[in-house]
Amino acid sequence: MYLTQALHRAIQVAPERLMTVCGDRAHTARETVDRVARLASALRGLGVAAGDRVALLAGNSDRYHEIFFAAWWTGAVVTPLNTRWSPAEIAYGLNDSGARVLFVDDDFTDAVPRLLEECPDLAADAVVHCGDGATPAGMRGYEELVAGADPVPDARAGGDTLAALLYTGGTTGSPKGVMVSHRGLVTSTLGTQVSRQSAVPGGCQLVSAPMFHIAALTGWLAQLTVGGTVVFLPGFTVAGVLDAVARHRVTSLGLVPTMLQMLVDHPDAADADLSGLRHIGYGASAVSESLLKRAMDLFPQARFTQGYGMTETAINTVLGAEEHRTGGDLLRSAGRAAAHCEVRVAGPDGAELPRGEIGELLCRGDHLMLGYWNRPDETAAALRDGWLHTGDAAYMDEAGYVFITDRIKDMIISGGENVYSAEVENALTQHPAVASCAVLGLPDRLWGERVHAVVVLRPGATATEDELRTHVRALIAGYKAPRSFAFADALPVSGAGKILKRELRDRHLRESGRDVKKHS
Repeated sequence: MYLTQALHRAIQVAPERLMTVCGDRAHTARETVDRVARLASALRGLGVAAGDRVALLAGNSDRYHEIFFAAWWTGAVVTPLNTRWSPAEIAYGLNDSGARVLFVDDDFTDAVPRLLEECPDLAADAVVHCGDGATPAGMRGYEELVAGADPVPDARAGGDTLAALLYTGGTTGSPKGVMVSHRGLVTSTLGTQVSRQSAVPGGCQLVSAPMFHIAALTGWLAQLTVGGTVVFLPGFTVAGVLDAVARHRVTSLGLVPTMLQMLVDHPDAADADLSGLRHIGYGASAVSESLLKRAMDLFPQARFTQGYGMTETAINTVLGAEEHRTGGDLLRSAGRAAAHCEVRVAGPDGAELPRGEIGELLCRGDHLMLGYWNRPDETAAALRDGWLHTGDAAYMDEAGYVFITDRIKDMIISGGENVYSAEVENALTQHPAVASCAVLGLPDRLWGERVHAVVVLRPGATATEDELRTHVRALIAGYKAPRSFAFADALPVSGAGKILKRELRDRHLRESGRDVKKHS
């Protein structure tokens, strides 16, 4: 199994079909493969060898697509960096991965001088500008690289060869590199396509969710695997999505619930031409039944499916279109095991629990990550006896439907982004006025969950919410900063001294008039 197979099939069966569309640029399959082969040659000229990491810091585009495939064409490893990271986090990702080459678009050229200072292994002549504006002095131009190189043969790297290093939040305060193989991504793509039928053969997929996320990657690869066109938006906007769906007759669309909420709330959505849509896939966080009903009314011709997964696994379970039409309690579930995945709910000893009992959700299959980059202890803790321990508490009913009840790992999902409370707490406690704090997720209509901080100040110290939020944003990505605060004299703790976050959460829900059981 090798990821460039989709390109070889495309030029064999439909070489003149449009493969990519991005703004005013459009390339056929034949043109795309030629550009990928030339870019792969240019990467070799920059010193990239098999196994080396090629980093990207850019919004979605056709060039993002080409960089991924060019890296695989040479047997290299793609390292897409989160564009919402702070400069310190970006430097950490570059240093941790040991990236040999960095591609940046117009939004990140100003960050390059600082990154070169803080990343000694990244050579100044190995930064490539892949934006639409003029290439800044000292950087290499993307189109000049492609035009000036002769195409090289595909290395056809595959199997358990490392294909991508995808960074996810770290429970200890720094991001972890998830090692994803060619076999893993191909297995995820094929199994998910069989289970969801998300990509329409010969259809058109719109990519608006960031491609440094595993969900966007598997949706993009699914469309290329079955054949068709991929339209890229740099990022999600309601106006951009509505226009692209109508203009390009988009058939498949992947969203997180926050995006879905924004779409159905937008006054122009009801009048937009959305008749081409055949599938809408969502995931990354829970969605309310009322939102789903509104979305299904807005897109009556589209099938809705949900995918539950994580960076370490891509999709594990799928709630299909029929279950969405059935509605009711099934809409609260994460679906059943996808075609490529085996799941079980287990106790602390790893043994499967009886149906209906809550335990940890485990996954097994060829889609699992190889491990965490340079973190053997954390790899060993997550991968045990062939099973990936998700850290999610769940139960399974008699029909095999999985219901996620809580997160064993202390993680918040806000707007589809993973936020680890330990990382935010580490940042908050660096403020001189903060004695202690607890960060937790609270229900939020737009974001699914919002980051909420309960702060205990040092005796005699003062700090405002805005001051603390600004402090956090200087250390970590802005989306991780608390959206709301509460100040307390002390935090509730257990007999073992552990902060009782569930008690804080329930207390807030009661004080705000929310139903504690409904949100438990």
